[in-house]
Amino acid sequence: MDRNGEPISARQKIFERIFASSVVLYTFVATYIVGKTLTKYGAHWYIFFIIDLPTSWFYGIATSRLVMAIVKRRFNEISKWGWIAAINFALPQIYILYYAHHASRRTLLIFALIVAALATSSIYTLFGQIKKSRKNG
Repeated sequence: MDRNGEPISARQKIFERIFASSVVLYTFVATYIVGKTLTKYGAHWYIFFIIDLPTSWFYGIATSRLVMAIVKRRFNEISKWGWIAAINFALPQIYILYYAHHASRRTLLIFALIVAALATSSIYTLFGQIKKSRKNG
């Protein structure tokens, strides 16, 4: 049951799990990239992985629930799920920025551009999911 007492449909549960799983799969790619590029600057890939693995799952769940809150026009839940998604998206990046302080400005700029591209992609995906959910009813 969700907060409004309505049951979460099996379809929604499957959507949440598939989306969260795909975000978790991306964690392995991100960890590999961090290990190959940022370890020499002080960011350890295994610490990044320990932070990113659980936050990516919660990010995926929060994002899918944000989509459903928007589609069902539950304005009291939109803010909650939006903040949970944003925090879980940002935590691994904050770790990188804090511990990779020995990186050159160019490296940090490239990292910032990657984070901005990921954030833009997330927002684009979010709107696509909302449009698809509204279309499917």
